Amino acid sequence: MSLLPSLLAFALLVILLYWLQRWIGRHVQGIGVLLFNSSNAGMALLWFVLLPGVLLHELSHWLMARLLGVPTGRLRLTPSVQGKQVVLGSVEVQRTDPLRDSLVGLAPFLAGTLALLAIGAWVFDAASLGLAWQRGDWGDLASQLAAAFRVDDAWLWLYLLVAISNAMMPSPSDRESWRLVLIYLAIVAGVMILFGWLPSLPAALVDALTSGLRMLTYTFLLVLLIDLVFAAGLGLLELLLNALRGGKVVYK
Repeated sequence: MSLLPSLLAFALLVILLYWLQRWIGRHVQGIGVLLFNSSNAGMALLWFVLLPGVLLHELSHWLMARLLGVPTGRLRLTPSVQGKQVVLGSVEVQRTDPLRDSLVGLAPFLAGTLALLAIGAWVFDAASLGLAWQRGDWGDLASQLAAAFRVDDAWLWLYLLVAISNAMMPSPSDRESWRLVLIYLAIVAGVMILFGWLPSLPAALVDALTSGLRMLTYTFLLVLLIDLVFAAGLGLLELLLNALRGGKVVYK
């Protein structure tokens, strides 16, 4: 893949993971409701399932704020409901300028991506799976995915992939400051394109960026496939519980 296709493939996987994370979050809570007949139990079950990811999410906010010199307050690692939104944890961060606020909000995604990349590259050999996908060799892709379940301590690492990937996406409050920064960046990029000021990148830098994006894409592909397996298991469990209890959870 060249740089642009690699970037587009990575962006598509991020969008799919975001959508799947929302589905998994709702249905884990639904299973909690079916098991314990309580919405609070559903929220607690989601928090428990995603606890390593919740820890990474909130600590990354705190660390990024400290690195940028932004004052922080209380760190909470307990679930709660704020309006119509389930909040699995929070850290009090003082509002500053849009750039620093945006970086603090982006921190969980950056930290989660680094964690997934480390696990995918060093534990599950995500590059081999990605190459099979790139070749369109679906048989090899399936065998590579099956091999992920046979590595040492596979279930621990698979659990961490699920927990981190489903807690790393920025929340609505994390994204509040992004609009102004994105508008500014779009204006700057538009002016540079209009006047032909875009610099040509050295070939070595393009190759390095492409290689890095390719590895990120392969890692996110592995995570997406594992999350799909997890989601399928949740769906089957929910169907079983629906049959046993003679009802079902209605999602809004």
